[in-house]
Order: sequence, then structure tokens, then C-alpha cells
Amino acid sequence: MRVAKVRKSPANIAYGKLKGEFTRQNQKFSSAMRGYQMAIRKQDSVTVAAKIAELAAIDQEKKQLLEDAKTNGPLLAQVASMNTYLSFLNENAGRFTNELDYFVNTYFQYVDYQDPVYNELPWTYEGNRNYANTLARAIRSEQLAEILMAGYDRWPAGSKAQLFAMNGGLSALTAAKHPAAAIIAEAMVERFAETYPTPMKSIIAQVDNLRTFAIGAVAPTFAGESPEGDQIALDDLRGKVVLIDFWASWCGPCRRENPNVVRLYNQYKDKGFEILGVSLDRTKDRWVKAIEDDKLTWLHISDLKGWQSKYAKQYGVSSIPQTVLLDEEGKILARNLRGKALEDKLAEIFSTK
Repeated sequence: MRVAKVRKSPANIAYGKLKGEFTRQNQKFSSAMRGYQMAIRKQDSVTVAAKIAELAAIDQEKKQLLEDAKTNGPLLAQVASMNTYLSFLNENAGRFTNELDYFVNTYFQYVDYQDPVYNELPWTYEGNRNYANTLARAIRSEQLAEILMAGYDRWPAGSKAQLFAMNGGLSALTAAKHPAAAIIAEAMVERFAETYPTPMKSIIAQVDNLRTFAIGAVAPTFAGESPEGDQIALDDLRGKVVLIDFWASWCGPCRRENPNVVRLYNQYKDKGFEILGVSLDRTKDRWVKAIEDDKLTWLHISDLKGWQSKYAKQYGVSSIPQTVLLDEEGKILARNLRGKALEDKLAEIFSTK
């Protein structure tokens, strides 16, 4: 969203000062938390107490900043309300059993969800992006979608504020390639497709890509040409456990991982395990030579477009090696397993077969 600015206006000067205070307080908070955690590890009770007191002082600064912002107009007050997170150590007071629950339930405690100002406030997006970004690091499962949706439902249904909040969360989840991203995207489309058709078209285009990070989702299908010119379709491999292996002849880590993958393929291929290698090569000769040199006897396809590969784009692949493991029904079991992690997962799957 574009925001008009009048340089050196009183509002912009006040906003700049407010942002500067947010930055300063966040830096102090991070420094105090690092000191506290270090003191805990060293069992230094004196420093622990000092750091808790330091955090309490920062909490008071944040509360005062919020009160000061209210005297400078509703816009600054609403910005401050989305940036006033107080420390668990001092403010929890036994309400929640752990810091994660405290974070989820208090991050936006000063926000008035019914206030129409949030419909025009860029920080509605920014604040929710920051919130989701923090949670994405702590909760790696689809469960995060349920937590975030509970927050989005506090905004008036169908409001611009709700749209900005969900879009901020989706931005964070998409950047993190989080499995909850597809669920949030689908919820946005369901709620806003009629009201905001143009931006929702873009999100609809992302959904299939986002689903490739959702454990339990059916993997998007594709088909491609083998080195021999045959068409190989992912759908044709239903009934087998399939590892989609994104790699390239020029990728050193890929080539170093190949002996491990060859060993596992030979161990499980007669038990219903298949590999579909998807190369990000541009040159057929190098692709074929690497297959032969590394003795990769499984299925292979490539459109020979390098990083512009439609298969890589479809699966959100931005680095290699990268793998997607599917069950017999074509549902995603795991992403990016390599080495011992892949070995352990295959052993778990085939121990019951």
C-alpha cells in the first residue's frame, strides 16, 4: 500500500521519532534478553536479577511511549499499540505456562480491533508480518495457521484491516516457506475474492506452490521429458513412496549427496520406493553425463531451463539439493530430507511394509 508523505510535516516528524524509539527499545530488549539467557546458563543469579530489572525498566518505557503517542493523535497511538510487547519475565504474573502462549495472547493486547483507523494503517500489515515471522520460527507445523486465524478473526469480518493483517502474516509465512502459508492463502481467497478480485488472483496463483510446503497435502502433479525423450508423469508413480529430488550436474552438494541416495535407492527400490530426479541443468550432455557418472539409475526429467525450470518454480525451489518425499497416495510426507534424516525416514516407512 502506498502512503503519501509530506516531508518535514509535524506528523512525519513525530512518526519518525516514534519509529526511532521502537528501534532503540527493541535493541535494548534484545541485549537484555541475551544477557539474561547467558546469566541463566552460567547460573549467575546476581546478573539474572539485574537483567530482569533491566527488562522491567524497558517495559515501563514502552508503556510510557504508548501513553505519549496517544496525546499526539490516534494514528501514532495505533502504530504504538502494534509495537508494545512487554516482557514475559515481568508481565506474565502466572497467567500463562510458557512464553509462547504469553506471546500469542499478549502481542496485540493494546490493539482495539474495532477502531477503523487500522483500515488505513500500514502498520496493520507490518505488525502482523512481524508477529507471524516470530511465530513461524517457533511453530513449524500447520498448527500455526489455526493460531493466526484466531487472531485475524478479531478484526471486523471483511474489513481492510483484516485483509492487511492476513496479508502481513502470509508475507512472513511465504518468505519462511512455512506449511501454514497455503492455509492462510486459501482463507484469504475465500474471504476477499469478491471484494478484492485483483490481488486475490495473485494469491490464487501462489496457492499450489504454497501447498508443496504443507505436510499431508497432495503434491501438485507435473510431467516431463526423460533423457531418452519419454514422458514421465508424477501421477504414474502413485502406489509407490516417491522422492522428488531437485538437483543439477553443477551442484557440488548434490553430487556429494548422490552416493547416499544411490545406497538408499538400492536398499528400498524393490519394496516400493522410487526416485524422480528433477534436474536444473541447462545442458543435456552434462545432465546425462552426471547421471551416468553417479550411477543414478532411477527416473529423471528436466526442461533444461536452469533456475527458470517450471518444476522448480511449481515447488518453490530456490536452492538445491532439495527433496520432497511423497507417500503412495501422492501426499507430502516431508521436505528437504538428506543424509541420515532421509535414511531414518525411509527406515521408518518401510519397517511396516
